[in-house]
Amino acid sequence: MTDETHRFFRFSNEASYEQLTTAGNTARNLPDDNGTDRWLALWDKTFLDPETNSDRLYCVKRSGILPTDDFDLEGIEEIDLDTYLQRLRWEPPIEEDLELLDELELPD
Repeated sequence: MTDETHRFFRFSNEASYEQLTTAGNTARNLPDDNGTDRWLALWDKTFLDPETNSDRLYCVKRSGILPTDDFDLEGIEEIDLDTYLQRLRWEPPIEEDLELLDELELPD
C-alpha cells in the first residue's frame, strides 16, 4: 500500500460518503451477481479517526477508481499515506500524564 497504488481519505461528513458510495455503486452496477454489494465499505466499517473521534479514515485502490467518482464533496479530504498512518496511531494525551509533567522538576 503506497501513495502510488492507493488514495487515502479522511471523511468528516457521512452524507457525502454515502453519496459517493451510492454514485459509485450505480456506476459499477452494484450489487452484482458475484456477491459484491458495495463499492466502498459501510460507514461504520471504516476506521474511526482517533484524533477527532468522529471522522472516518479509508483508503481506495487507485485501480478501482473511475473518472466519475467525485471525491470533491463536502467533508472529503484526501491525505497522503504518512498522514493516514499517523492518524491511525494517534493517541490523545492522558490528563494524569500532563499533570505529572507540570509537577516534574527538571534539573538546571
